[in-house]
Amino acid sequence: MKFNSNFMGHNGKEELERIENEVSPQKKNITSKVNSPIIPILGELSFVTDENLYKEIVKYLDKTFTNKKDTFPNNLKFKDSVMKGSNTYIATAVDMYLKSINSEYRLANQLDLEQNLDFTKGTYNDSGLALRNLVGYNKNQAAYLFEQIKKLGKTEKDFPIWFNLRGLNLDSNLNFNLTPESFYKTSECLNWQSGTKFSKVNDFGLPKEMDENFRRQIWTSNGALSGCDLGGSSSLYSNGSVLSNSYVNGRVVLAKPRSG
Repeated sequence: MKFNSNFMGHNGKEELERIENEVSPQKKNITSKVNSPIIPILGELSFVTDENLYKEIVKYLDKTFTNKKDTFPNNLKFKDSVMKGSNTYIATAVDMYLKSINSEYRLANQLDLEQNLDFTKGTYNDSGLALRNLVGYNKNQAAYLFEQIKKLGKTEKDFPIWFNLRGLNLDSNLNFNLTPESFYKTSECLNWQSGTKFSKVNDFGLPKEMDENFRRQIWTSNGALSGCDLGGSSSLYSNGSVLSNSYVNGRVVLAKPRSG
């Protein structure tokens, strides 16, 4: 598969920050409009709008990831009645916190986000990891993760593989660890040419087939392990090279599963 080298190291968070600074709200609403596929309602989506919850999350991050302030709490703030900022590590850690307190909410995965693209418009939302090889950027973390799925029968022939951030655990070295709740699958779209347009999504909420007549795009790279997020214009960025990048437009999205 071919990759567009112009997008190496580029991700949706940086692009969204640029757009927010350059485009007026009126124009942005027009240019980001997309036709959304019909996704079954999986559960209620929400941002972190409770300041007390925000404070508890920061307290948990401080306690659990000592000496990692630049990766975690320093990248978060509560303003305008919502928690702002997000990166691959923060999203995973918030899910860990919610699980630890038996919350009715968990981190929204990509399929959750697909049910309501209007809700997340104008923000970026970290949702997954793309494991493509063992030699590109973040190769040490890629190898650590690969060793775990290798024990479960996976090989490099199964690359590229998508991992939901929900259900992963982080250790003190910021390595990603599988849990019984982890979900991953081979996803060929992660190796499509960067910028490929798509319409339909699969049961993971990932691009299912190419569609040049549709506005949504997926951005890719040849990194070993990339952070993935849903961008403000509902495109999927699977090329995040710096997993600790966080911008004010980031939102951790929570999902409340439906009862019954």
